[in-house]
Amino acid sequence: MDKEDVKKNYIAPLIVGLIVLLVSAFCVNWYDHHETKTEIEYHFEQADNYFDHGQFEKAIDEYNEISQLSYNKYHYEYTLAQGRIGISYVNLAKVRDKETNIENGINAYQKALEIYTFEKYPIDYARTQNNLGTAYGHLAEVRDAETNLNLAITAYQNTLEIYTVENYPVEYAGIQNNLGNVYFILAEVRNTETNLNWAIGSYQEALKIRTVENYPLDYAGIQNNLGNVYCTLAEVRNTETNLNWAISSYQEALEVFTVEKYPLDYARTQNNLGNAYRILAGVRDKETNIENAINAIQKSLEVFTVEKYPLDYAKTQNNLGNVYCILTEVRDKETNIESAINAYQKALEVYTVEKYPLDYARTQNNLGNAYRILAGVRDKETNCDNAINAFQKALEVYTVEKYPIYYADAQNNLGNLYRILAEIKDKDANIENAISAYQKALEVFTVEKYPLKYAGVQNNLGKVNTLLS
Repeated sequence: MDKEDVKKNYIAPLIVGLIVLLVSAFCVNWYDHHETKTEIEYHFEQADNYFDHGQFEKAIDEYNEISQLSYNKYHYEYTLAQGRIGISYVNLAKVRDKETNIENGINAYQKALEIYTFEKYPIDYARTQNNLGTAYGHLAEVRDAETNLNLAITAYQNTLEIYTVENYPVEYAGIQNNLGNVYFILAEVRNTETNLNWAIGSYQEALKIRTVENYPLDYAGIQNNLGNVYCTLAEVRNTETNLNWAISSYQEALEVFTVEKYPLDYARTQNNLGNAYRILAGVRDKETNIENAINAIQKSLEVFTVEKYPLDYAKTQNNLGNVYCILTEVRDKETNIESAINAYQKALEVYTVEKYPLDYARTQNNLGNAYRILAGVRDKETNCDNAINAFQKALEVYTVEKYPIYYADAQNNLGNLYRILAEIKDKDANIENAISAYQKALEVFTVEKYPLKYAGVQNNLGKVNTLLS
C-alpha cells in the first residue's frame, strides 16, 4: 500500500474523526455553558424578586443555589451572589436573630472580597467594603462595640481609596457621612474627644458635596448629626462654644426640615434643639434659654402626638418635664413644677411598667423629684406622699441587683422625703423609714467606690439624727 493509500484509508478518516470529536465536545461544552448560564439567570431573577418583596430567606436560598452553580467557572456571578447574600442577611437581621444574621452577612461580604479585589474590580470592591462597614456597625450594636466599630471604620476607609472626592464625589460624601456616624458612636466607648473631632471632620467633608442647594435633604440630615456631635462635645470641653455650634447646626437643618414637608424630621430636630438650649441654660441666660427649650419641645409635640407617635410623644413629654423643673429655679416655681408634673404624667400614659420598664422607672423618678419640689411650695404632706409613691414605683424596676446606682439614688431620695415627712407626722415611724432608706443607699455607695455619694448620704443620716435629739 503506497503513501497515498495510507493517507486516504487511515489518516484522513482519523483527522475527520478528531474534528468531529472536537466539534462535538465544543457543542457539548457550549450547550452546558449556555444551560448553566440560563439557570443562573433564572435563579437571579427569582432571588431578586424575593428580595424586592422582603422574602429574604427565600432570596438567600436562591443566591446560594447560584453560588453552587457558579463556584468553579463563573467567578463574577458567584461573587455577585455572595454580595447579595450579604445584603439579604443584613436585612433579615432587622427582623430576627440580629447577631447571627449580621455575622452571616459579614461572612458573605468577605467571600465576595476574595474575588472583588482592589486591582481587578475597584468599584465592586468599594461597594462591598461599604456594605461590610455598615454590617460591622450593626454588629457593634449587639456585641464587642469597640472592635466592630473599628472594623467598620477600616472598611469605610478602604472604600475611600476608590471613592475619592475627585472621581466619585457623591459616593465619597456618603462614606464620609457613614464614618461620621461610626466615630460618633465610638466616642461613647473610648477617646471621646478625639472621636467626636473625627466625626465632625467627616461630616464637614460630606457637607462639601452635599450642599443645601444640590442635596437639601442630605444636607439637613448631616447638619442634624453635627448638632448631636457638638452637643456631646460640649460635655467634654468649650461648653458654650460647642452648644452654640449645635444650635446653629439644628437651625440649619430646620431650614430644610419644615413641619409641612418633613414633619417627623422637623419634630426630631426641634427636640434636639430643645435639648441644646436646656444644656446652654446651665451656662448662661438660664431663663431665656429654658424658654427657648420649651418653645422647641412644644413645636415637636405638634407632630409627636400620643395617637400617631406614642414613644416619641412620651420621650418628648419627659424632656419637657425636665425643662420645666429647671425653669422653677428662675421663676414661677409652683406653676412650672405643676407643668413638669403634668408632662411626666403624660409620658407615663405610654411608659407602662410592663412594656417599657426602664423608661417607666426613669419617669417615675423624675416625677418623684417634681413632687418633692412642689412639697416645698404647698401641701407638704400630700406632695411628700406623692413623691414617696413615685420613688417606690421606680424601685420596682431599679433593683439593687440590676441597677445598683439608680437603686441607691432612689433610696437616698426616699430617705430625704421620709425625713421631711417626719417633721409633719408620725415622727418615729418616718425617722425609722428614713434611716432604713439611707442604709440601703450606703450598701451601694461605699466610701471606697463612691466617696462623694457616700459622704452625701452620711450627711443626710446626720440630719435625721438631729431629729432624734
